[in-house]
Amino acid sequence: MTLRPEDIIGAWQLVDTYIENPDGTRTQTQGDNPAGIIMYTADGYMSAITRRSDRELPADNGSADDKARMFDGYLNYAGRWSLDGNTVTHHIEHALNPNWIGSPRDRSIDYQGDCMVYSGFAADGKSNAIIIWEKRA
Repeated sequence: MTLRPEDIIGAWQLVDTYIENPDGTRTQTQGDNPAGIIMYTADGYMSAITRRSDRELPADNGSADDKARMFDGYLNYAGRWSLDGNTVTHHIEHALNPNWIGSPRDRSIDYQGDCMVYSGFAADGKSNAIIIWEKRA
């Protein structure tokens, strides 16, 4: 089944993120119970926010080490989106990590109605990055 834009428009809650390694093992990328939301609008905009399940907040403003740890446990970006078959491309215009701005993110989608499973190459170019989203009621 080829996806239609209306299949993914709306808000989706993060269920899980992990890497499938070439040897078949899985590595959790944001802890055992990550949280997040991704939203797609009908006029072509998207926004994604995720965080590690074990992300700790400092008591006050935090040290440089606290801030680095918080940065590593949080991800967000936004921009335009496009759909080609079963591949969604996020055209990043704003991001917590400024190195992502201007770069597209392609994800193949296994669409299951109230669940979307994204897959794409991990940073090593060999493993498969999996992100599971569930439709918000």
